[in-house]
Amino acid sequence: MVTLNTGMLIPVCLVDGLSSERNRPGDTFIATLDRELVVDGFVIAERGSLVEGRVVAVDRGGNVRGMAALAVELTRLYTSDRQRVAIQTDSFERRSEPPQREDAEKVGAGDVLPTRGKPATLPSEIRLNFRLRAAVTLTEKRG
Repeated sequence: MVTLNTGMLIPVCLVDGLSSERNRPGDTFIATLDRELVVDGFVIAERGSLVEGRVVAVDRGGNVRGMAALAVELTRLYTSDRQRVAIQTDSFERRSEPPQREDAEKVGAGDVLPTRGKPATLPSEIRLNFRLRAAVTLTEKRG
């Protein structure tokens, strides 16, 4: 038995990109481990092992001043001995850049054009670190 302790970092690389424009809360995504996970000298999962996650919050941003936001967390880890382990991590949030003020003020005499800022994105192959929110104890699977 080995325990992945609360606070342990899980470094991943996203397989497909995510965006506040097209993703919704509950959408799932796949990532791969960016480094092997080692606990007490045991390799729990090799680099490249699959990790599953989900989108937990999306804010598309309001007109003019609204900044979009996208929050994701990891939900499952695939171990070296082919176990699918449910995990809970803190969420990672990405915010978009604020819209350019001059773009919103192109109509004269104080009228403001409603515009939407850029979406919040997490491109494919971006490297992210997630922190375990709850400890997980694993038992070696017997062949």
